[in-house]
Amino acid sequence: MVSASAGREEAAFAALYRLSAIEVWERLSYYLLMTLLVLALTAPVADGGFGWNSAAALGAYGGLVAAMQVLPVAGGALSDRLLGPARALRMGALLMLLGHLTLAIPHMVPIMWARIDPDFDRSHFLTAQISLQFRDGSTPEQLMVGSLYTGLALVALGNALFKPNISAIIGRLPFGTYAARDAGFSLFHMFVNFGGLIAILLGGWVASRFGYGPAFTLAGFGMVAALALMHMFRTIISSAEGTAVYSTPAGTATDPEARTPAKWVLPVSVILMAVVLFGVTLFQVLGTLNLYAASRVEASLWGVDFPPVWILSANPIVMLLVVPPLAKCWREERGPGAKATLSCKTAAGFGFLALAFSVLAAAEFLTKQAVVPALILAAAIAFITIAELLVGPSALSAITRIVPANRGALAAGMFYAALGLGGFLSGLIGASAQEVGFQTIFNVIAGCCVAITAGLLLFRRTAARIGL
Repeated sequence: MVSASAGREEAAFAALYRLSAIEVWERLSYYLLMTLLVLALTAPVADGGFGWNSAAALGAYGGLVAAMQVLPVAGGALSDRLLGPARALRMGALLMLLGHLTLAIPHMVPIMWARIDPDFDRSHFLTAQISLQFRDGSTPEQLMVGSLYTGLALVALGNALFKPNISAIIGRLPFGTYAARDAGFSLFHMFVNFGGLIAILLGGWVASRFGYGPAFTLAGFGMVAALALMHMFRTIISSAEGTAVYSTPAGTATDPEARTPAKWVLPVSVILMAVVLFGVTLFQVLGTLNLYAASRVEASLWGVDFPPVWILSANPIVMLLVVPPLAKCWREERGPGAKATLSCKTAAGFGFLALAFSVLAAAEFLTKQAVVPALILAAAIAFITIAELLVGPSALSAITRIVPANRGALAAGMFYAALGLGGFLSGLIGASAQEVGFQTIFNVIAGCCVAITAGLLLFRRTAARIGL
């Protein structure tokens, strides 16, 4: 006979899978944008791009990453105080849908304008880089750049409402133990990466075959699917947002006094600082390593050529292979890392990051001017993925467990804000790659990760005293 606690946990995981299905489609839209944005901004105007240089494109990418991660703090606070998670999810999804469709407009402007003005010469369109102050440009330039910024703003605002609330709802599900809770968030993270895999493979193919406009339109259809699933699972969303179950390893409710600010502010602050440092390295994948794949890596395997962006699919592929068996072990409180503290998992994660960028630095040193094999970059991304699995889900799980129930969306927003700050810094680092070279960037990142790993191991007992 199944116990009541076991039954609640089974129901929690059943709800988790349905909520994760929504996230698959939302993340497909997100990763389509984030994977193709730098490429679209740096592509020649004649190929449907904006013709920006790498530094300008990576600067815009870093700013968008920051907005996508920092704004959820305001979105989470607004949800906790006024909207509620279910309504905030719907509003966020609608805003993102409008944003992705708006992003398709810049790629339609040259085609439409050529029909209006027979003398319009697309080959000279946007030949000069357009800055944020684009009011002095021609009318088609204003339409193109204006719709770009409008679309990005709508996506960022929608993400601010959607992202923290779906994490907060999952945080309220009645997982029986800390290990089961980490397993649940790891599975949720796996579905996030599954959406990313579809986005990279499908988006890269659509962009190379039909252009960036159709690829961004495809992102809009991803949000249509997410909205349809939200309507199907509205009962689950409404019921989950009305519960607030916090479980200890023994399965009993946590003392409310343990969730007063005096008890949770310090550990949450420590987690957020670690997440910032983690984000600096993690977001190199879609920024610096995206450009690295396009410029320094041989995008072929066994004589078959493929779009360079496909190499980034190593991230979700590894996640899909590793997470299911690992989550099963963690849920049963066995296997590697099942009983490890958050500080130890984070130290191991930064160790894998150091290994990944050491591999890339060595490849740059050995190949000199020759191209780097695709498998080298894929292996490095695999190590980064393992680090992401060790740090990201466990940190989000810990934050949503530590904070009070009525601060759940705000806490999730702070987690993504910390990642966003790291993403912004990653854009600044990536922008310098053209000046100092990829090898120098890889060496610096690897050295910093080694130092962080050593520091976390040195102070692991201090972290254990505050529950980390």
